[in-house]
Amino acid sequence: MEYWGSLSFLANRRRRFRFPGRGRLIAMIYFFVFLLVFVNHAGAAKVVNFASNTPTLSGTLPLIVAQEFGFFAAEGLDVRTVFIRGGPTAMAALVGGGVDYAFVAGVAAVRAIAQNAPMVIISGMQPYMDYTLLGAKGITTVNDLKGKIVGVTGPGGIAEWASVESLAKKGLVRDRDYKILYGVGNSPARAQALETGKIQASPFSFLERIELERKGFPVLYDVGGVLPGFPFVVIMTGKQKIDADPDGITALLRGIKRGLEFLAGNHERVAAAVIKQNRFGDAAVVRQVINHFSSQYSISISRDDVESLITATRIEAEAKKIGGPDKFFTRQFVNRVLGQGR
Repeated sequence: MEYWGSLSFLANRRRRFRFPGRGRLIAMIYFFVFLLVFVNHAGAAKVVNFASNTPTLSGTLPLIVAQEFGFFAAEGLDVRTVFIRGGPTAMAALVGGGVDYAFVAGVAAVRAIAQNAPMVIISGMQPYMDYTLLGAKGITTVNDLKGKIVGVTGPGGIAEWASVESLAKKGLVRDRDYKILYGVGNSPARAQALETGKIQASPFSFLERIELERKGFPVLYDVGGVLPGFPFVVIMTGKQKIDADPDGITALLRGIKRGLEFLAGNHERVAAAVIKQNRFGDAAVVRQVINHFSSQYSISISRDDVESLITATRIEAEAKKIGGPDKFFTRQFVNRVLGQGR
């Protein structure tokens, strides 16, 4: 009985642990091969270092969206944001190969290229001038600035140009209707100058505007609305990358473009992801920034955009020496991504 019982037990074990048939074995082999290929592909995402010279949400939101929602990953890219304080330092890192791409203020970009820096603008990013002209308490309209002083950080900067040009659009002419005061300092210093009456108006960023409005400083107007379409921020890369990695540039811009399209229609999902990171402060401010900037980004760039930067930077003579606006940018990658031939 014990012998037959043992045979019966072994037979049951054999039925229970039957080896797979040939078809099943082949299917399992294919599955594991696919799994290995998938893991290797996922692990082979190309690392891209992208410099930003501002840690603010508005300055990095396009990258955050493309990172968080998988648009870079879909292009086989592992894009890492590198914070480098100051535009000149970020551009130096770009030239030195420390980073692959950089967000750069448009005026700083054309100024560097005019000085023969081996870089090129490959796309736009923020065709919206992030300045609001705020007045001192008691200054409520543009006409109240007649005979008054507008304070800026220093001569020749974009803040000065934006203030003078936008006020001209509003009917006020520099030196005839108001004066520009240089050397007022950074944003806190300019806010203090408004408080003490040293100046009666000054341009501030959107985030600064939120804080200063809370303190009772009146908004005179949105400079970006008065001077629309100005390429305030652009994307730059080194000249050598144009020939060395054209597909990588296209993939990067395509990931950003798809992220911007997602951002435009998914404010709350983006806000939830950003708030979860706990890097950008108050949730209400995060939502304000996303709602304000979601329609302000674009990778598009044109010759007219570059000409406006050259004019604002007052480097027309230098630009002419190196061959004009076409030497400052290339549209080939934006054209590929947008599907345009012109």
